[in-house]
Parts: sequence; C-alpha cells; structure tokens
Amino acid sequence: MAHYHLSDILQTHYGHYQQQHKLSQQQRLVCQRILSCRTAALGQQQWQCNQCHYQQSVFCSCRDRHCPRCQGKQTQAWIDKQQQQVLHCRYFHLVFTLPHELNELTHSEAQAKHLYSALFEAVWQTLSRFGMTRKHLQGQLGCTAVLHTWGQTLTQHIHLHCLIPGGAVTEQGQWRGVKSDYLFPVKAVSTVFKAKMLAALRQREVTISDADNLLKKEWCVYSKACLYKAETVVAYLGRYTRKGMLHESRLKSVTASSIDMRYTDYRDNQRKIMQLAPEEFIRRYLLHVLPKGVMRIRHFGFLANSCRCKKLSQIRSQLATKAPKKEKVIEPLGHWCCTQCETGRLQFMGLISLLKIVEREAALRLSG
Repeated sequence: MAHYHLSDILQTHYGHYQQQHKLSQQQRLVCQRILSCRTAALGQQQWQCNQCHYQQSVFCSCRDRHCPRCQGKQTQAWIDKQQQQVLHCRYFHLVFTLPHELNELTHSEAQAKHLYSALFEAVWQTLSRFGMTRKHLQGQLGCTAVLHTWGQTLTQHIHLHCLIPGGAVTEQGQWRGVKSDYLFPVKAVSTVFKAKMLAALRQREVTISDADNLLKKEWCVYSKACLYKAETVVAYLGRYTRKGMLHESRLKSVTASSIDMRYTDYRDNQRKIMQLAPEEFIRRYLLHVLPKGVMRIRHFGFLANSCRCKKLSQIRSQLATKAPKKEKVIEPLGHWCCTQCETGRLQFMGLISLLKIVEREAALRLSG
C-alpha cells in the first residue's frame, strides 16, 4: 500500500501556490521546514549499536509542531507524563466552538493572536465562574484546554477541547466531587461563554464586522458524558492534545491534479473520501498554521503549572489514592533497539552536516 507524505505534495505544488497566494512569514517558514524534514538539508544523525557495531544514518527531522511526521516520541513521553497527573475521579469533556463569522480574524497574525488569547481567557472565566457559583462545588476547578482550528475536511473550525476533573477545591483546601453525569447545564454555559468571549475581544480592541448578529446567534458548547476510568482519560489526552490537523494515513491518493483524503462525516458517522485540488488542499492546510508564540495547550485552576503538584497531592490525600505508577517505560532519546542484532542498543554518535553528506556522495561516485 502506498504511503503519501505532506512534503511530497508541497514538493510538487508549493512553488506554484506561493506565486498565486500571499503567505504569512510563519506559513512560509512552516512550509520550508516540512519540505526539508528528513532530507539531507538538515543533516544526518549517525547511530551505532553498542553490541554488533551496526551503523545507521537517519535524516534529521524539522521538529515543527505543524509537521505530521515529527515529535512522535516526544508526544508519547508527554502523554505518559500526563498519566501521572490523572485523578481517580470522574472527568468531563466540554467543547467550546466559535461561530464561523469570527474566522476572518485569523487572516491577520496580530488579530489571530488576540482571538486565540481571548478564547482561552473566555472559556476559563466561564468554567471558573460556574465552579465558584454552583452549590455542589463552590471552589476552584482544574482544566486542560486544547486549541483545535480544524474540522475533518481541514476547513476552519475553531474550538477548544476542555478535559476537566470532576470536582473543585474550596478555599479551605477541601475537595468536592461531582456526582452527576454532566458537569454544568450546556445552555447556561453557552450564554456566559458568548458574553465573556465578546467582552474579551472588545478589551483587546478587536473589531467584529457583524457583532449584532453574533449577539443574537446561539453559540455552541458541547458536553460529553463523564469518563470514569483513568485509562480512558489518558486516551482522551492523547487524542485531543497532541494530534495535528492531519494524520498522513488519511491521504489515500496523490496525483498531479488531485488529492484524495479520507474523513469522517459526523452527520451520519460514515467514513468518506473527499477529492481536493492540490491548491485547495494546501490552502486548507495552511489555514491552521498558528502564529508564532501561540500555545495550543494550556492548564488552568488547580492544574496550572505553578500549583499543580501541591494541589494534586492535597486532592489525592482526600481521595485516599496515590499517584499512578508508571507502567510503561519510555526509552530515553538516544537509545533505540538495534534492527540488526535485535539485542543491542543504537546509540547516538553525532551529526553529519549537509557539506559532509555532499562530500561523501561525491567520493562514492568517484570510487564507483
């Protein structure tokens, strides 16, 4: 079965696309990184087995967060780290979606930064308000919020996934757990979220073209039923936190004139194939390049980086549970199983620059 890469599409069509469309500096930089990813342009890593002395050369990766081929090992390490912070309680998954009328704000990098910053702020203010005012809680919530800007067909669909432990910490440090299957009433949350979001945009002096229509429109907040098992919570973390806008396994066919992409149609939950022109595919992909400095994952409340360890320890003592044990051992970067003898470890020996690669290939041609 053929495997297609985003870099193959850019290699063929990016030059023409760049001539026809105006790209931001960040979009150009991302395309350049993806094109050079795992090529001689970034140099090679030299690895050697510590037992059979088998040597292997691997092209360096670009490590850009928008590249679908990068950061696999770092992603798994990050998920395993998050697993240590899962509480043995109910978890809730809420999705806050912006109306498509606000998509035009992302056409400018400066306004896009304001939009994403306002979204995180408005969502947390909304959740924090409900956590403080609901009778069964009246305390500080914890939240991991993840920004997604895409839908299944790579169209612009800006939304925030929020994974929330089912409980709050009061001012006295007491843990109050949630016993119901849903965290908050969705309609009430939607109303508050709309007000908070528009206020946050006004505070940043962002001009909205059709503010009156946005005020009248119902905003979408989706709440999934609670999650009970810690393993399910970790699966959600892996699915929604580090997943990029496109997994390359979805590319079913790539030709000079069209790209076939698999997607899930949530209207009938069926997997379908969409055919796009290369120019349209690249346009949709670049819609989701985030401005420099915009963080896609943020932690709030008692999960904030400044107080997480202390607060989780207090909560676990009240839940009478210990921190989860790390079952899966992740090999440290620089130690890989040898594919030749299957018993030794490949160890990192050093980098080979592009100049040395060219010199080596020239020497091989001369000797041949």
